[in-house]
Parts: sequence; structure tokens; C-alpha cells
Amino acid sequence: MSHIENKWQEVWLRKGAEEGLCDLESLMRADGFDAGTGAISVEDWLKSSTNIQEKLELKKGSNVLEVGCGAGAMLWTLKDQPVNIFGVDYSKTLIQKAKEALPELKAEVCEASSISYQDKMFDAVFSHGVFFYFSDYEYAQKAMDEIVRVLKDDGKIYILDVPDLEKREECETFRRDVVYSGEEYPTAEDGAYRHLYYSKSWFAEFGARNGMQVEFFDQDLESYPMSPYRFNALLKF
Repeated sequence: MSHIENKWQEVWLRKGAEEGLCDLESLMRADGFDAGTGAISVEDWLKSSTNIQEKLELKKGSNVLEVGCGAGAMLWTLKDQPVNIFGVDYSKTLIQKAKEALPELKAEVCEASSISYQDKMFDAVFSHGVFFYFSDYEYAQKAMDEIVRVLKDDGKIYILDVPDLEKREECETFRRDVVYSGEEYPTAEDGAYRHLYYSKSWFAEFGARNGMQVEFFDQDLESYPMSPYRFNALLKF
């Protein structure tokens, strides 16, 4: 699949350049969680935030990094928590929007496969709705290696909204025949806007290689059409 051009970066550069207010709903819109298969209600968004905070067991003074933070919609939900928030994204325009919305945010423009922070800096790292945009598993491997590099020895990683390879056929059928019925299908496997699906064993094997325990959780977001086809993975030492 890696030989097929991946055009998602163009999408997020354009989304970040769009005008908009710096409130939660506008940040969710900039991050693509406002319409179609990506639509999530504010209530479910806040539910995901609570889930992240609980699974990562965030404590006062923790350094928390979001990989693929976009315009900062999820980091926005942490702004009143007693933690230090950081973000990375490859979209310069989205990072600028995130910094405008969250003056306290420390954010850098970089690839997930080359995170511009020092070793063992973060107590917790999470990534929400990002891994399916990666071009291939080799890139995903590099991103996970980088996450482990910047993670403290007792840190936790939470990867959310991961397309489940076991449910791929069911998911693609739903997207093609129900959501995009009668229209051109934009995220076909052989297209530039395809999604990357993962087996749970992919994360389990990564965890085993790095001496980490791995837990999996089903999504339970009533408003989100993709929820039945996605899972979350928690990795910890």
C-alpha cells in the first residue's frame, strides 16, 4: 500500500487554514469531527476525554503529549486540568490554530515518525483518530517507536479510534453502501484517502517487544458512526 499516494496531509493543511472561532466545536470542526462518518457529538467528545484521563491516570504536574493533535480539540478538554499539555502535528496551519486556542499549549510541527521532543520527557502520550491516516505499517511502527522514546520509564500510551482489521469488510461495506451510497467512495483501499486498519495483535506484538502490557477497549460512542468498527489500545510498563 505504501506506493499509493497519500493525500491526507493536503486535507489537514487546508482545514487548518479555514476561518473559525477558537471554541471546542470549531476546533472539532477543524479536526474533521463534525460531519459524515467523522461526526461526534460534544457529549461523546467529552466522554472520550474523560476516558483518556482515567486510562492514563493523569496526575498533577504530568507532562502529556498528543500525537497528531491537529487544532487541539482534545487538548482543549484538558486545559483546566493541572497538567502540562504538549502537541505535535504535521499540519502547520492546524498547529497555529491550536496555539491560538490554547496559549498554554507547547506544540511543534513535525511528523509522528520524528517527534521533536527529548527522550523520556512525557508521563503520558495519546493519539486520537490519527493512526488510520498513516500511509502504511512501517510508518506506524516508526511512530510507535518515537512515542516510546519520548515516554518516561513508568509512562502510559493510549492509542484511540483504531480501525479494527477484523471488522474491515463490515466497515467498508457500511461506508461504501450506506454512508456514500450513490456517491464516489473517497476512502477506497486503492485510493489516496484510504484508511489503514490494524489487528490487535499488531499492538500486542509491539508491546511484547518493548516490555509493555497491552489492554484493548471497545469504543462506546453513540453519536459516532465509526465507533462499532474501532478499538482503543492502552500500553503501559
